[in-house]
Amino acid sequence: MKTHGRIFVSSAAVAIFLMAWQFLPTLGLVDIRYTSQPSSVFKTAINILLNDNLGHHAYVSFMEFIAGFGLAVVIGIPVGIVFGSVKMLRQIVDPPLMALNMMPRLALLPILAVWLGIGMASKIAVVFLGAVMPIIVNTMAGVRETDARLVLAARSFGATHLDIFIRILLPGSLPAVIMGIRLGIGRAILGVVVGEMYVAEAGIGFQIVTYGSSMRIDYLLVYTLLIAGFGYLLTSAARMLENHLSTWRPL
Repeated sequence: MKTHGRIFVSSAAVAIFLMAWQFLPTLGLVDIRYTSQPSSVFKTAINILLNDNLGHHAYVSFMEFIAGFGLAVVIGIPVGIVFGSVKMLRQIVDPPLMALNMMPRLALLPILAVWLGIGMASKIAVVFLGAVMPIIVNTMAGVRETDARLVLAARSFGATHLDIFIRILLPGSLPAVIMGIRLGIGRAILGVVVGEMYVAEAGIGFQIVTYGSSMRIDYLLVYTLLIAGFGYLLTSAARMLENHLSTWRPL
């Protein structure tokens, strides 16, 4: 019943918002030139799907996201586990790691564009830098919160470092790892869009800045909502996985 209630409230809120968005410009309460309407956005979405080479731009952005975020997961989780499990190493890297985590990675975009060019490589680098830090930091926290008695017990029974990693550290830190991945998704999507807005030849961000500069609000909103929907689906999937693993315990 609680689930149905949440679905009803969410659906009602979306319906009210869409109705207000549709009728307020008609009543003259807001300027339609700057807000458009759902009906116009829907028509524009069909036109974009048929005539605006959407598949190519979506493919470019998706590949940049997958490559950068995949590298962040593959590198961030092992690095976080190593830093979290070796106390001396953690004490050495913790201050610069926290400084890098607070630094706006998008500020490095001009440098990355000079180093890597205006192709996909610079955007992949921005996505990687944006996503890898929350993954490392949360993985470190998850490893540190793993029950040390389990590690001690495993060592007393002759467990190897690999056994401890696979059977204790990795399962024990999974909820924190998933939380880091969820946070990294948002930063990765932001990196793709801003990177393509700054310097690119194709992609969703490139289309957003193109239509935004010409004040074509309908087109701008379609691409913006596309990015928002993609991010919502990914973060919802990560949140569901996070809730599922919140009671995970190492065996």
